[in-house]
Amino acid sequence: MDRIVVITGGTSGIGKALAEKFREDNDKVIVLALDANPEDNMQYSCDVSNEEQVKETFSDITKRFGRVDILLNNAGFGMSGITELIPTEQSKKIFDVDYFGVVNCTKYALPIMQKGGKIVNTGSAMAFFPVPYRAHYAAVKAAVVSMTYAQRLELINLGIDLCTICPGDIKTNFTANRVKEFATNERYGDAVVKATKKVDGRENKRIPAEVCANRMYKIINKKKYKPMYIIGGKHKMMYFLSRFVPRSWVLWATNKLCT
Repeated sequence: MDRIVVITGGTSGIGKALAEKFREDNDKVIVLALDANPEDNMQYSCDVSNEEQVKETFSDITKRFGRVDILLNNAGFGMSGITELIPTEQSKKIFDVDYFGVVNCTKYALPIMQKGGKIVNTGSAMAFFPVPYRAHYAAVKAAVVSMTYAQRLELINLGIDLCTICPGDIKTNFTANRVKEFATNERYGDAVVKATKKVDGRENKRIPAEVCANRMYKIINKKKYKPMYIIGGKHKMMYFLSRFVPRSWVLWATNKLCT
């Protein structure tokens, strides 16, 4: 299709699988990642939480390509641990990358996006179904969803469409790379260790990254977006039911899955 597609976090997991889908469709795919291949001129080594790096990267993209048709804000990392015991700097880091990384890339892509441009932010079903010991990750993804809703309204008259796609349980290296804080005290005992083992033990039951990418690719190519999409039958059903049952029931159910 010869579109200019920018994907952050496009060297692994869902981002890598999406990049391959767009290349198969003859789009020009530009990848931003910490582990970018220096010999590939379509990849940029860029820390999305560093605004100056993002600015310089999009300045070069502007010189080379003149525009961006699709921006996929996919870069991010996970975190688990007892909320009160996670170091403050670590807590700030996940917001710097997972939230402000989206803000930074969108800020510098928008000036070179034309009518018909699309911005897709990768959220998480955890934005709606937070689980114990994942408070910061749930919070940052909820922030991405809310920010997308608001910015969608800001850009609606410019013809630029936005949405958040919220995958459920996906089988990638994301779980293995998640920052895991096991600090505890007498109040919590070994609860965080047990919860982490239980969640990580379901890795083989997760949706393969390629399957998730295929579903996301179909959504991204829609002519008009809904504000938010959920990927994963279980989480779609839970989201539907959550509109009719008390929030306390939803929290009880998600807690049972993780502890």
